[in-house]
Amino acid sequence: MFSANISSKHSLSILNSSSARDRGLINSSFLISKDSSALFINSSSLMTLIRDSINLNYTLTPNFKDEYLFNLSYSHTDNIYAIGIGFASELNKIKTYNSSGQKENDILSGNYLINIGAAYMINETSYIGGNIKAVINNFDNYNIFGGFLDLSYMRSIFNPDLKIGVGIKNFGFYDKVFAAIDTDIITSIAYAKEDSSFAVALEYDISVPSVSHKISLGLEAMIIDFNKLGLFDSNIDYDDLPESVLDEPSHMQKRHSTKLPSGILGRLGVGNKGVSLGLSLYVNLFRLDYAIIFDNFNKNNISHDFGLSFMF
Repeated sequence: MFSANISSKHSLSILNSSSARDRGLINSSFLISKDSSALFINSSSLMTLIRDSINLNYTLTPNFKDEYLFNLSYSHTDNIYAIGIGFASELNKIKTYNSSGQKENDILSGNYLINIGAAYMINETSYIGGNIKAVINNFDNYNIFGGFLDLSYMRSIFNPDLKIGVGIKNFGFYDKVFAAIDTDIITSIAYAKEDSSFAVALEYDISVPSVSHKISLGLEAMIIDFNKLGLFDSNIDYDDLPESVLDEPSHMQKRHSTKLPSGILGRLGVGNKGVSLGLSLYVNLFRLDYAIIFDNFNKNNISHDFGLSFMF
């Protein structure tokens, strides 16, 4: 027989995979994603990334000895389109006992996600995106499959730094294990400086059919700017610029000419589902992220997220 508590509080959290940066903003980075993990959050924002990107993320939960959450992603952004692929896994160790109550070998219950997404630039200020997500729930030798869709739209208003967006997340078909999964309707507004020195984002989600609500506010700011201190060379990539000053740079060339941020960033996230703090080290194309999350404001329900990002 199995122990009574075989379900994880993070059950099927892979459907809402994110990154340490997003978690440090209490999951409010719908419009201000900075690396390939945007694929899990809002695929349309892949069009705003400065470079192609790889992101790896690990979540250390309160039940870290019996629960393992991990995801990785890759994205490529071109002139008018972007594509990405992500993988996430959630393993839960389940204790088993025989009829005499003696402990036997543990069983691993696994949830696995493959996420394929794409974005398209409608114009210089508007982007749309979509995701197809295939999920496998594995328990012992029994597998259940599910499919989900995400759709998103974002645009800049008034100036490039102010954005609004909407999305539908986890709309799909499923059976048994997936029957309790809500579809999320997301709205967000954010202001984010292009040099990554400051960002603030407000997000509101309503989940159906449970009709539950989530509101979150995230703030990100550069604490120490290495570029201003002259510690690292973050100059533009001149090979990506037009050969003549008379040539109009492409959308991709404009992104590649953006000065890369380098420094230490701090984050704060507050919402009705908890509070979070985050810290990051940016050095040109390399990023190291950390976040601590107090779920439901409970000091006994603390998660830690660790992330690595590489751009090229």
